[in-house]
Amino acid sequence: MGASPSIAVRNHYVPQWYQRRFLAPNRGGDRLFYLDLHPDPIPGRPALTRQAVRRLGPVSCFKQDHLYTTVLGGLMSDELERQFFGAIDSNGCSAVNFFQEYALKDGAHEAFQSLLEYMCAQLLRTPKGLAYWRRLTGAGTHQHALHLLHNLSQLYGTIWSDGVWEVMRCDSSDTKFIVTDCPIVTYNPAVYPGSREAHSWMAPLERLGTQTIFPLGIDRCLVITNLQYVRNPKVNPLRIRENPRYFQPAMFDLRSIQTWRQLAEHDVIIINHILKSHAQRYIASGDEADLCPETRLGSQPWPKLVGPYTLMPDPRRLHFSTSTVVGYRDGTSFAINEFGHRDVDNARAEHLREIEWNTFQSHKRAWDERDRREGRPVPHIRDLLPF
Repeated sequence: MGASPSIAVRNHYVPQWYQRRFLAPNRGGDRLFYLDLHPDPIPGRPALTRQAVRRLGPVSCFKQDHLYTTVLGGLMSDELERQFFGAIDSNGCSAVNFFQEYALKDGAHEAFQSLLEYMCAQLLRTPKGLAYWRRLTGAGTHQHALHLLHNLSQLYGTIWSDGVWEVMRCDSSDTKFIVTDCPIVTYNPAVYPGSREAHSWMAPLERLGTQTIFPLGIDRCLVITNLQYVRNPKVNPLRIRENPRYFQPAMFDLRSIQTWRQLAEHDVIIINHILKSHAQRYIASGDEADLCPETRLGSQPWPKLVGPYTLMPDPRRLHFSTSTVVGYRDGTSFAINEFGHRDVDNARAEHLREIEWNTFQSHKRAWDERDRREGRPVPHIRDLLPF
């Protein structure tokens, strides 16, 4: 089997630029604490295993030889790595930088589109993600799955665009976010190891209670929640969301992204535990103490691990949106409701709105009651809405 002498052999399924966002300059400089959850046995000494925690730089972490090498006619190619992931990573790096300190300014629309494309690719480019992709597409081999990867760049973009976005902060927490070999996690309180709904330990995005967790760096984390789940958080989290769509047009209000919450350290530990629970083999951190969040949580059952507020965006900061209509200069228009229906006032949408209006108001009152219980002033409506 032939190959170009310059072919890329080492494929980082978590880009080095992304790993560097988790370095702690005051705790070790340019290397990460890299934990192998299943260390290999030492050759010739099967009773012993290699060291579980090592200090390594990003060049040595989250990589696998020939993970993206494609083979055609007996020749190996790294075109997928260089041309496909290369462009996505370049734009994704800029987009993650933009959302690290998100503000509605020039470049927000481009950064949003680039981030969606990067997240779609990152979710499925890991060894675990590729195994899921093979089952999803029915690809018989790893090579077949690689050839289908070109079709994934906007796979989940519509569902994420339909959600509520929040960039959480942990500036004041001693514990910081970790990075794993599955950097983007789909979390659902009803999906856990061994459960019937767990597909490669990846909660299906079309389920109402599934939230996407994506650490942007050591002290920022993006969480995307289904709008219907925010409107009615007591719904069965395994219920299929209304009108889940793939590769379809969507409207997203960049003004609605929540950015002001500072997480308590306990909440950061919970998020890190979720991230580690979804890892296949490797996790890394700028601080070795952050590698084992489970030891600081006790024996909390998975459905009760996350309380009603930890990952949920503040419902008081949301409009009860119904539909969006856009007019174009040529006289045409585009209309879509909050469920993605082009028939914005169909009977199904009207029925759901009637239910969710009441549960949404109840959810907002619960946040007010929590603020009173914890001694915080209940914010006025004019201080909550972003516009």
